[in-house]
Amino acid sequence: MELTAATLIPYLVARGALPAAVDCTVEPLGGGISNDVWQVRWADGCLVVKQALPFLRVAEVWAYDVGRSSVEQRALSELNRLLGPGFAPAVRFADDAAHVFGMTCAPAGGTPWKDLLLAGSIDLRDGYRAGDLLGRIHAASAADGAAADRFADQLTLIEGRIDPYHRAVATRHADLAALIEAEVERLLSTRRALVLGDYAPKNLIAYPDAMLVLDVEVAHWGDPAFDVAFCLNHLCLKALHLPRQRGLLVGLARAFYGAYREHAAQLLDDRGVVAELGILMVARVDGKSPAEYLDERSRGLALRIGRSLLLDPPASVMRALERVEMGAP
Repeated sequence: MELTAATLIPYLVARGALPAAVDCTVEPLGGGISNDVWQVRWADGCLVVKQALPFLRVAEVWAYDVGRSSVEQRALSELNRLLGPGFAPAVRFADDAAHVFGMTCAPAGGTPWKDLLLAGSIDLRDGYRAGDLLGRIHAASAADGAAADRFADQLTLIEGRIDPYHRAVATRHADLAALIEAEVERLLSTRRALVLGDYAPKNLIAYPDAMLVLDVEVAHWGDPAFDVAFCLNHLCLKALHLPRQRGLLVGLARAFYGAYREHAAQLLDDRGVVAELGILMVARVDGKSPAEYLDERSRGLALRIGRSLLLDPPASVMRALERVEMGAP
């Protein structure tokens, strides 16, 4: 069953997720490339409904197991259990047969962090809050340990990230293939914490004093370095794309990494972060999901710097960020 704007309301009423005969509005939300997402509002309620797509909306064929919907439900519940309410939506209903679930709406007063960054609204406190939240998630899950079995399956990581990012890059950059395969083996064998897999500005809602994380369908028990590199990569790409704000955006990346390490420095080493950052930077140019906002100039910079992080890796993440700030390998 594929939901549409026309069938959504009867579906929700039949499930008891929406009162019958209530006046409501339905707004399609930006579900990215992997889901259909709607926000449903009525007088005294609000619900976000999400349905996973079997094939992602990209130019190349990218199949992705729709069972990730249940993974995301469990991950959101895990975040609320580990950190308490207010840092991630809460699940309100689930229909695993249709790969649909409903969750609470983000509170008013926030703005998608990606929108702020691309508009040139750069606040170092946002970088700190994003790093602080991720560090707390990793540290809390690693200390708890109970999530290891619940998120042991790595299918979301393989289909959602390794195949379309790592292995797609390896096929297009033959000189990087051996390095990438070695990093894939390291990544798959490192199991330390609950990794969200899509921790990026587009999935973070910035508030004056907090961050709210959305979209955790790539969640798995794995290497925290992946989440750190994934977010750093988005900040670095925006720094390359917006040269006038480059220094501020790299400063934001440093604030993010510093705040993260206050909580979870023991869970990762810089070598893994640097290797993942290099692969992901190249992947957002030559993988199955290229960054839509990059132009020819910034794509070229991302390729050169990303490749350099693999072929001539710096000794630390901070050294890697220096290359981005200079705009040169």
